[in-house]
Amino acid sequence: MPDDIRSLIREHHAFYEVLPYYVVLEERPVGRPATTRRVQAGFDIDIYGERTANDTSWAPPPEKYGLGHAELQRIVENVSRHATGSCSLEVIPSPSTVVFDTRDRGKMEATFRLRISHGRGLDQPAGLPEQGALEEVAKELKSMGFARR
Repeated sequence: MPDDIRSLIREHHAFYEVLPYYVVLEERPVGRPATTRRVQAGFDIDIYGERTANDTSWAPPPEKYGLGHAELQRIVENVSRHATGSCSLEVIPSPSTVVFDTRDRGKMEATFRLRISHGRGLDQPAGLPEQGALEEVAKELKSMGFARR
């Protein structure tokens, strides 16, 4: 792993959170009322990095954001090669989105999302393959210097 990604993580106090990823199913059987149910189909790993520059731009610098995106893509591809079943991983960049952290005096943070899900059908919950992929991604993030919140 390049030293520049480690210094980027340190500089921006990067951290991640793990959240369940849900899908909502609406079933409309003939002659019966519609019902909805929520199924946990995987996990979302939200990654944040604090804005540290005091410039006027709210968006992260493209070269730094691109470096982070490339490294997260590398992790996703590596874990995907070892994933079992129909487990899938993807990086969801959002370079034009800024999060204001209300827990820390409204600091502005750039964000990425890693999604771990599956292709077994929307009505199927996440299982061992998705849990295993989550553990592998968390191990990779920790080894890079990301803190878990």
